[in-house]
Amino acid sequence: MRIGIIGFGYWGTILARCFARAPHVEICCIADIAPERLVEARRQFANAVLTSTSAEAVDMEDADVLVIATPSNTHHEIAKAALEAGKHVWIEKPVAETAEQATALVLLAQERKRLLFIDHTHIYSDSIRLIKQMMAEKDFGEMQRYHSVRINNGRARKDSSIFHDLAVHDLAILDFLVGEGPLAVAVTGQAEDEEQHIALTYSSGLKAEIRVNWCAPDRVRRITISSHDQSIEFDDTQLRDKVRIHQHLSPGAPAINFGDIGSGRHNGSVLPLESTTETLANAVENFLHCIRTGERPASDGWQGVRLAAILDACLCSAKGVGQWTEVGR
Repeated sequence: MRIGIIGFGYWGTILARCFARAPHVEICCIADIAPERLVEARRQFANAVLTSTSAEAVDMEDADVLVIATPSNTHHEIAKAALEAGKHVWIEKPVAETAEQATALVLLAQERKRLLFIDHTHIYSDSIRLIKQMMAEKDFGEMQRYHSVRINNGRARKDSSIFHDLAVHDLAILDFLVGEGPLAVAVTGQAEDEEQHIALTYSSGLKAEIRVNWCAPDRVRRITISSHDQSIEFDDTQLRDKVRIHQHLSPGAPAINFGDIGSGRHNGSVLPLESTTETLANAVENFLHCIRTGERPASDGWQGVRLAAILDACLCSAKGVGQWTEVGR
């Protein structure tokens, strides 16, 4: 299978290397507007065609797949052209800037019988898959609360909101685990703020909270999922023992919240992983498998539409100074 890479920045470089390691795959084309990035592309992929425009990559007749790792405000235009040219598309999150754009891409992919795969990498994590498996066990019960913290020790971005850049990761995980969309969302600040708290309500009674921060001193990646009797905790910054399960002390005890930094996470029982494959490699393998078999991936275009609708509602809530905003269907 021949792969074209559009965007050879930080993430595009990682994607190119990961695809190149997959069996029966060739990187045939790399596009980037920056000359220095094309120099690096030539060093890493001597046989690939290099171009400074996405249009030339789209027009390459022998490319079966286009991998899009460009700024989010370019996603809709490039993906639309790629699908119209008959290519399968892997696209970095978010799929588009609005739910309307995302829906248009999904319908186009269906019309052209091509796969539109959204790079919601984290739902292909062995740990997240284990958590979903544990939640399906009868003794876990119905999920009542979801709390996640995603903190970067970096810089705020000017080309994307914190919702589209950070929160979308946790929204994808939540969508994958819950299997239903929220009724409404409310946020605590303005879209350009460096920190946000997002609250979500569901028809099942589930209450979810997502905390994201661009510029804190520490890097945090933590999720806690609680039912009446148990809580599952995931800490992605740990090198091992990432997933633990906690038994609530007594019937009717409040859901345990391990979202804050410094919580006593080691009181829980470790859930062993049967596999520790690199998460991105899992995602690439699933993408290629779905192209070959016609199966539907977890991060298909419709998941992108659901998340785009939530992101639209987050932006609307931010403009309304934190008012509850219904999520469009």
